[in-house]
Amino acid sequence: MRRRRARRRALWLAVAVLLWFHSAVALAQTTAQKAEAALLPTATAIEEIEIVEHNVLHRPIELTAGHTHWIDRTYTYGGTQQNLLPVHLGVEFVNARDTPVYAAKAGRVIFAGDDSKALIGPQLQYYGNVVILAHDLRSLAGSQVFTLYGHLNEIHVRAGQLVEDLERLGTIGSSGVAIGPHLHFEVRVGDALDYKQTRNPELWLQHYVDHGMIAGALRNEEGEAIHGWRITVRSDSAKREVSTYGGGEVNSDPVWRENFTVSDLLAGEYEILVLDESGRPTFFEIARVEPYRTTYVEIVLSE
Repeated sequence: MRRRRARRRALWLAVAVLLWFHSAVALAQTTAQKAEAALLPTATAIEEIEIVEHNVLHRPIELTAGHTHWIDRTYTYGGTQQNLLPVHLGVEFVNARDTPVYAAKAGRVIFAGDDSKALIGPQLQYYGNVVILAHDLRSLAGSQVFTLYGHLNEIHVRAGQLVEDLERLGTIGSSGVAIGPHLHFEVRVGDALDYKQTRNPELWLQHYVDHGMIAGALRNEEGEAIHGWRITVRSDSAKREVSTYGGGEVNSDPVWRENFTVSDLLAGEYEILVLDESGRPTFFEIARVEPYRTTYVEIVLSE
């Protein structure tokens, strides 16, 4: 049986955001309550850290009935579908072909076309028809932020064009390396054409009304990230199963240093259960999700 030690650090920054509206980010620091031991013995220490949230991007799919504007949970950022697929460096919005795709933020189009001659992914013709926008946003490390919209069927903008918030960029398709129609959405920093400069879009997309998220890190005692372990986040009304990022090529946020995220959670208390490689429970604690905020949980396991 493993001996477990958990350390949770939390700081919540209120972000007054509503659906489909631009939100201003305000810094507010709080200390999370000590996690309660439940199924398994834990020792929890709380430490304040300065975390800046950046949930300022609109959803690129219209927030109406009939459209899937939430992230597909089967192949999230850093996921591998239990090592069946290459590690994923974006997120997916699965919708019917020709569903409109919108700009997540105002910016300039720096690429619009197919990638058969421009290497912007791991291979040519990877994203198919793709649009990349440069935004007047900075990452926590000070680098410029870009968004990428891949596998499009039609493109309605051109390189050099200025676009506004939620301006139509094109339509969903299955061009490039895609299984069925969907939007592949990425956030990149520093270099718009380098697919190795991605960040987790869930940390950037606006929250739904009265929803928040959990960002966390699962590490060993030496501080190294533990890859591909399953984590269950559940409450009386919801249950989510995710995995920690599947490889070292997945970039964490430079401040959060997360290796898993669970977004679009209705505010309330959630149980966090970690399963080891054999599927056995190895850690348990309770975290509270506040509306429009991110709860950070760090879990350190030792042999």
